[in-house]
Amino acid sequence: MTETVVHRVWAERLGVAPAVFRESQPVFVDRSDLTAAVVVRLGRTVAVAAPERALSRLRSLGPGHLLHVGSLLGALEPWAPRLFGVASLAFADRTTLAPVGADAARTASEAEVEAVLSRCSVEERDESGLLDMDRRWIALGEDGRPAGAAGYEVWGGGLAHVGVAVAAASRGKGLGARAAMAAAVHAIGVGLVPQWRCREDNVASLRVGERLGFVRTGEQVAIDLAPDERDLTHAAR
Repeated sequence: MTETVVHRVWAERLGVAPAVFRESQPVFVDRSDLTAAVVVRLGRTVAVAAPERALSRLRSLGPGHLLHVGSLLGALEPWAPRLFGVASLAFADRTTLAPVGADAARTASEAEVEAVLSRCSVEERDESGLLDMDRRWIALGEDGRPAGAAGYEVWGGGLAHVGVAVAAASRGKGLGARAAMAAAVHAIGVGLVPQWRCREDNVASLRVGERLGFVRTGEQVAIDLAPDERDLTHAAR
């Protein structure tokens, strides 16, 4: 059930049929509407979505290089590519989730979420995605102030994309984990599959996801092909 939902939603986002994630060979998808190359691995399958001119260069890479940032940037050199980021993709269900501390968080108000985000960096605010989520939970610090916030955004009617943020002075106390657990438990309760997507270099977030029972099954690489808003066709000549 979990795998079926994950494959369906990610297939919709990439513009392919869910069946492609049963393939053992890389799948290349012509997305002329994109100004980016997006590579997603789920299980053993790697799917690559990009404009055809970029795909023609990416097809020359061996399967083992399609998730290698250096190889991707080299192949896409005519577009002066810029790395958006590399992310881990992990998912949870009733069998993997360890709902410890979920009752230590409660539904959050707009002001409480903002109180947490105001004590985070701009980058952390953006990565959490909490400002765009309408289902959010809060965990209080020892002083009774909002310190950890989490929520989720529904993707494709099947995935609950979880976001979390913790006030800078309150980290390392499990507050983000408590709020995130509440979000994941709620998502599963309404029939969604919780997704934990975070940057590969965000070690703290990776550890929290693992501790909560999210199982890593994939990864995503996104590369901007037009960082200076240049015409993609001209850049390829």
